[in-house]
Amino acid sequence: MTHLTPEQLEQKIHAVLRQQPVRRAPMSLEARVMGEISRRQALPWWHKSFTYWPGGVRVAFMVIATGLLGAAVLGSMHLAGIISLHAITALLQPVTDALATLKSAGSAIGSVLRAIVPGFSQTWLYVALGVMGAAYAMMFGIGATAYRVFWLRR
Repeated sequence: MTHLTPEQLEQKIHAVLRQQPVRRAPMSLEARVMGEISRRQALPWWHKSFTYWPGGVRVAFMVIATGLLGAAVLGSMHLAGIISLHAITALLQPVTDALATLKSAGSAIGSVLRAIVPGFSQTWLYVALGVMGAAYAMMFGIGATAYRVFWLRR
C-alpha cells in the first residue's frame, strides 16, 4: 500500500465523490422547510431569542434583571451577616435621593405648566411628549442609517 500525501488523498477522494450519482431531495422537503420558516416568522417576539426583542424591552429587562440581582446579592449578604441593614440603606441612599429629586422636579414642572396654561389638557401634553419622542427616535434612526451608508462602507 502506497502512502499518499494529503494533497493526493484529497484529489482521489474528490474524484470518487464526483463519480457518485446526484441524490434528489424528497418532494415534501421544500414544503416542510417553507412551513417551518413561516411558523417561526409568525411567533411573537417573546417566544424568540433575546436579540429579536424590541430595544426598549431589552433595556427594561436588563435594568430589572440587574436590580433583582443586586437585591438578591445584598439580601443574601444581609442574611449571611456580612452586611447590616443600615449599610444597605446607606448604599441605596443616593438612588433614593435621585428618585426623590426626579419626583420633585417633575411635580415642579407640572405645577409650572398648570400655572402657565390652565386650560391645557393633559392629553395634549402626552401627545406633545410622544411627538418629541418619535422625532428623537427618527433622528436616531436617520443618524444610524447615515452612519451605515456613508461611514461603514469605507
